[in-house]
Amino acid sequence: MSYETLENQIRAIPEEYFSEIANFLDLLKYKVVAQQQSSSRPLRKLGGYEGRIKIAADFDDIPEGFEEYV
Repeated sequence: MSYETLENQIRAIPEEYFSEIANFLDLLKYKVVAQQQSSSRPLRKLGGYEGRIKIAADFDDIPEGFEEYV
């Protein structure tokens, strides 16, 4: 679709709807930027932090004084 066709379609719409057209164009610009950013970001691979994070052996134990709440 050419700019001329779009321009003609916009001219056929009453001015009171121009703010909605502007909002829709803002949404489209946001989608374009978001798509460009997501495609330029490298994908994370599973297990990337393996061996870097230590979890205490008693992690799943109920803390002292909280027995009655479980």
